[in-house]
Amino acid sequence: MAARSLQTSSARDADVVMRAVAAPALAALAVIHVVDLPGTLGPDRLVGIGYLAIIAAAILAGAAVIARRGWLAWAAAGGLAAAAMGGYVLTRALPGGFLGDHHDVGNWDCSLGIAALSVEALIIVLAAAWAWQMLAQGTSGSVKGQPAVPPAPQYSHPR
Repeated sequence: MAARSLQTSSARDADVVMRAVAAPALAALAVIHVVDLPGTLGPDRLVGIGYLAIIAAAILAGAAVIARRGWLAWAAAGGLAAAAMGGYVLTRALPGGFLGDHHDVGNWDCSLGIAALSVEALIIVLAAAWAWQMLAQGTSGSVKGQPAVPPAPQYSHPR
């Protein structure tokens, strides 16, 4: 029984640490895109709209990772990071540009882009580690011994 309690405590501690790292990483992802936003609001606004979507999604995913322990918050965080990373690669790799962005083709050494890639990679690794931990525990998205969603309060009284 003590070993199971220690394992549950260890899993809970790992969950807290992963969430404590993921939330500021998602905030950093939003800030990086806010800093780079003015340059994307030119005549081809699709990239700027994508930046606004990344900023909003990063804030929401960060709040979800803080507030919830479920798989949906981690899927949102990891999916957002993968999508943003994919957008970076596509805007630089496609010869004709992507989403109307022609000036970034071949611009692989952009310092904000490298910072964003680093943060996105960290978020993806954290989401994958969380999923791996859940698989190893045999749970479906909650720390062992705790429900993913707390039970609703019961206000009716039995007769």
